Amino acid sequence: MMELDEIREKLREEKEQVYLEKLEYWKTREPFRDEDDIPDIPIVKEEDYRNIIIPNIIRCGGIPKSELKPHTVYRGGCRNSSEAEWTGSEFIYCRHKWGTEYIDDVQHFEDGADNEEDVFVPIKEKEG
Repeated sequence: MMELDEIREKLREEKEQVYLEKLEYWKTREPFRDEDDIPDIPIVKEEDYRNIIIPNIIRCGGIPKSELKPHTVYRGGCRNSSEAEWTGSEFIYCRHKWGTEYIDDVQHFEDGADNEEDVFVPIKEKEG
């Protein structure tokens, strides 16, 4: 039985190490070069999301909600799009799925701490 407890403890330690490495990655991440350089936003504890992930997304070039302009299209990234329009409370974008096109919405990265939904990281206004 001791072996099983040792295995469980080792797995817990490894899981904690991976978690800490995720946080360290964001603390040392270089600025985003373009929308293709935005990595997946990790699912972490809410406190770590607020205190580590959000400030470092902004440091890397993510535009805070307070600086967004309603009815403006931004280049950036989420799981299904590299551009989306800020409505003043969320982003909307045209999604293509199995040959169908429809409008979908996604939250700004500052609103993503309390759920496991996708978030949009805007990095610049779309030109033209």
